[in-house]
Amino acid sequence: MIDGLRALSLSVVVLGHCFMALVLWNNGVPTLGNSLALHKPMQLLTWALQIMPLFFFAGGASNAITWRAKRSSGYATWLWGRAARLLRPLWVYFAIMAPTALVVAHFGPINVTAPLLLLTTQLLWFLGAYLIVTALGPIFFNLHQNRPYSTMIMLVVIAVIVDIARFGLHGPSALGLINFVVVWCFAAQLGIWYVERPPKSWIAGLMAMGGLVTNLLIVKLAHYPLSMVGMPGEQVSNMAPPTVPLMVHSLVICMIAMSCVVPLRKFFARDRAWRYAVLINTVAMTLYLWHLPMLILLVVLERLTGFGGHVKLSHGVIAAGANYWYWWPVHLLAFIAMVLLIVRVLWVLENTPLPLWDATSRMPQLTTRWSGIAIGLGVTLCGASLLMFSATGLGGFPTRVIHYAGLPLSSGLALAVLVVGAAAIRIAGAPRH
Repeated sequence: MIDGLRALSLSVVVLGHCFMALVLWNNGVPTLGNSLALHKPMQLLTWALQIMPLFFFAGGASNAITWRAKRSSGYATWLWGRAARLLRPLWVYFAIMAPTALVVAHFGPINVTAPLLLLTTQLLWFLGAYLIVTALGPIFFNLHQNRPYSTMIMLVVIAVIVDIARFGLHGPSALGLINFVVVWCFAAQLGIWYVERPPKSWIAGLMAMGGLVTNLLIVKLAHYPLSMVGMPGEQVSNMAPPTVPLMVHSLVICMIAMSCVVPLRKFFARDRAWRYAVLINTVAMTLYLWHLPMLILLVVLERLTGFGGHVKLSHGVIAAGANYWYWWPVHLLAFIAMVLLIVRVLWVLENTPLPLWDATSRMPQLTTRWSGIAIGLGVTLCGASLLMFSATGLGGFPTRVIHYAGLPLSSGLALAVLVVGAAAIRIAGAPRH
């Protein structure tokens, strides 16, 4: 079921981005919008479309299963096995996209290229947060074994305190970055519960209903945004950094999944459904990394050729024009074709050892303790680097500085942190002769 959920969730993410993404061209300058932004009640759709918690839920379950089976081999060996495969397609992605960004930025004006190049790394927040959650996996597994309820309560309390400090006490915006770890660790912890202490379906269903009502009250009374993804023009996003409503949403959607365990298992036991799940999981990171660049390329091609639906400005909000949804099925089919093509070309690299990354290490073996510390720190640094990349984009790579949550960031700094983290992972975890 876990593999099936992961495949289903990734499919929703890819199609959801195609559905929501709007680009308004004004004198050749692109401005990004969301098809749900104009009509606020429509933003309730994001409560169904925001299924990223299921990735962390599946990741937490997978971490628990693999750690329980392989912990005798040590933390460094286990984490190398998890991180090496996640990062392998990322090196391919950067090897192609970084030079491409330099060329595009050199030949195009910054006000045109920057908004589009921001999107090339925007989704890396997921891999960054996922790496950090994975590095913490064994710690939270042990906490679950000893104090399962206290661990969940601790995560909820921290998230609430962070939001109160941010919004109630007007604390520094950077405090919200704590919830990138806390909220997604909460979703991963639900995955551990599924493996170790799965609730009965009816209990999970009641918890999902209770969580949904609770979230509606929180959003209404505490004046959080209705959308579970970032919306243009909103001063606060439930997504970046994550908020308490996104944590409660994680509970709701994961409990819905646990309440449907039996039908989900039956569905993915079918031959076609299982083949689809295996196929998507085989190319998962390639599909995730490359679908948004393909969407960017498609939007640019539509602009250059004059094809595509009309996008307008309505009441100060970017919205779909009169003929937009008539054209959208063609847009969707073209997007799917481009994504299938790039995945068909590059997916093999996701599953093929890379010479500099997967090669046997000639470095001396560290002690068990120091190898664990080094690889844990390395994975965390890589995660932090990708969170930075998601904020900076590749526009003006590598020197352009942007401010996110009150912090000055640049893609050059993110790259330096990534290199240091990757070196630590290799030194501590790569296989020896």
